[in-house]
Amino acid sequence: MSEKNKVQSQQVRGIEIFGHALGGVGQNMVYALWSGFITAFYTDIFGMNPAVMATIFVIARVWDAFNDPMMGILADRSKSKFGRYRCWLLRMPAVVATCLILNFTVPGFGSVGNTVYAAVTYILMGMAFTSVDIPYWSMPAAMTSDPGERTKIFTTANLGTNIASTVGNMLIPILLVNFGGTNSAHAYFMTAVIFAIIGATLYFTCFALTKEHVQPPTQEFSFRLALKSLVVNKPLFCVMITNLVINLAFIMKMTLNYYYTTYTLGNVKLMSVMSLVTLPSIILGTCIAPLLAKKLGKKRTLLALMIANLIISGIFFVGGYSSVPFVLVMGALQILCVGAAFVMLTSMTADTIEYGEWKTGQRNEGIITSTRTLITKIASALVGVAVAVVLTMTGYVPNVEQSAETMGAFHFVISFLPGIVMMIGAVPIFFYSLTESKHEEIMEELAKRREKEEK
Repeated sequence: MSEKNKVQSQQVRGIEIFGHALGGVGQNMVYALWSGFITAFYTDIFGMNPAVMATIFVIARVWDAFNDPMMGILADRSKSKFGRYRCWLLRMPAVVATCLILNFTVPGFGSVGNTVYAAVTYILMGMAFTSVDIPYWSMPAAMTSDPGERTKIFTTANLGTNIASTVGNMLIPILLVNFGGTNSAHAYFMTAVIFAIIGATLYFTCFALTKEHVQPPTQEFSFRLALKSLVVNKPLFCVMITNLVINLAFIMKMTLNYYYTTYTLGNVKLMSVMSLVTLPSIILGTCIAPLLAKKLGKKRTLLALMIANLIISGIFFVGGYSSVPFVLVMGALQILCVGAAFVMLTSMTADTIEYGEWKTGQRNEGIITSTRTLITKIASALVGVAVAVVLTMTGYVPNVEQSAETMGAFHFVISFLPGIVMMIGAVPIFFYSLTESKHEEIMEELAKRREKEEK
């Protein structure tokens, strides 16, 4: 084995895996506030019309369709002494932190001016987040080329991000109440400052503890091959569609949690309790996912999780929302399935990097990873539109007691809809052909190609 391949196949140190996971914790603390509470902030604090809010989300996602792949290409082409992707964890955290604070600031520009300000800062936040998110999720493939080691990194990172989302959603309502309540602009601003500092600090920590071990390609970067790695990558296409659908289900549930706990359950503090209860299920789901994948394979594991979630969601819906303990338990079981499913999707996306290299001869971690970020943002935009439709059709009025129809709609979206939507995502997986054995064959062929290049 060549010296180069030895470096690429070595085990990743535990401190690096831990450091990478810390970056994910910081990232998802930021994302928990931005994605989970920006809708409530716009409707209840800005007083923004839901239709206007939905328009801002759609415009931002249309821009992301160009911005995210461009960021992926930029990351792939980056050259620094810190590596292609790790350097972005040094360059951009302060920008992300600043944009987060600006997103939860209410200026005195008047109704139209405030709306323009909201649109601009929201789009800038999306761009800043992308500039770290794509490099972060590209790093595991640059830290090691060993599938087993890479799965360890992804599993730990997903565990960290899931815990961060849970803890974030638990802390945010508490901070909002302590700083003045959910109707206070000051409360949102102070919460954003705290989460911005936490996120930036953990980003920098991730940079300090990690290292890229896989040598970057020596050939000149080809934009044509980068695009080809997407076009000919059928397994990636299947994972992208499924990822989009599952994100729709998950983000819709997380976005409506604020309205569900505040109005349907009658106490926004239950959102913190709900997050606390789901924490063990997230940890369990993330930990058992790799074990299930070893026995069943990633594809079968993902399908089994989708079926299980549909059954749980149906029971949740029929059981109603009169019993808070029942709601908490069923919500925790849903999150267990979703958390484990995201581990599988992340690992399956990483496998398509080698598939794309096998097809084109060029390795493109960044642009392939950018599809993951883009999918999440598209899902967020679609959820924003869906939430606007739900709020409008059910006659939602901020800060007053809601009708039975509105509360019932919130329960349906929280309970049964995630199971239905997630099950739809099973369809593309039936066409996913990149099995474990196929990936192993590709890795062997790529290794032979590299040996020939070195001679």
